[in-house]
Amino acid sequence: MDFHTEDIIHVNQITINVRDLSQQLHFYHTILGMPIKKQTAKQAVLSVGTKGHEVVLKQLENGRTAHAQEAGLFHIAFLLDSVEQLGAFIKHIATHRIPIGGGDHLVSEAIYFNDAEGNGIEVYVDRDKSEWEWKENLVKMDTLALNVDEILEKAQNSTWEGMQNHAQIGHLHLKTNDLEEGRTFYNELGFNVVSTLPQALFLSDQHYHHHLAINMWQSNQKRVDAEKTYGLSTFNLAIPNVEENQLETPEGLRLTINKK
Repeated sequence: MDFHTEDIIHVNQITINVRDLSQQLHFYHTILGMPIKKQTAKQAVLSVGTKGHEVVLKQLENGRTAHAQEAGLFHIAFLLDSVEQLGAFIKHIATHRIPIGGGDHLVSEAIYFNDAEGNGIEVYVDRDKSEWEWKENLVKMDTLALNVDEILEKAQNSTWEGMQNHAQIGHLHLKTNDLEEGRTFYNELGFNVVSTLPQALFLSDQHYHHHLAINMWQSNQKRVDAEKTYGLSTFNLAIPNVEENQLETPEGLRLTINKK
């Protein structure tokens, strides 16, 4: 099942304020393989997959650096459509000598790394939903060692094809400053809590393992002036049967809804 269709609430665009547009464009376009959709001297829009998902890189002059305890991006997660493509991506990113971590989350297999300016990125593949274990509307997740050898073996005849066809924005994981305020805010938008960890909530629509997560593992302060701060400033939610709107999240980020 596809959990990112127009009848399911999901993130389909993020905007990142960057220090060096050229460097970040190289990372997202050349290394991650996202096609450039539009580009000006101060901004680039990159495509993720074939559903209209986008990453917007915006050059910010004389911006501020968020304090470590401020809310903001934990990671943006890009979902691939097969374990073969995940293995091909692991082989590809290794040629660029980018340090990675990994985790088997029971519902998915994932690798983690940072972009050129330290923004967290996850690239993952879902296990078949028939393998997800649900109990009382909560899905079982964990972080176990990733079997990279097995993934690479499955991908031995695959090559990395970029993110133009086989990828989409799978979920967004935020650092928050108030879990309960976040729970209420995102519940009102239509998300349900489907898993919990100490100081973390995982939320989704239509029984996905999560379209959005929030945690307080590092943060306890609201983001100060996201529009003038480097890092994630804005994200868009596609919400069925709701008019276009713009809100501020409890984290201090700008949320657009059904942005056209």
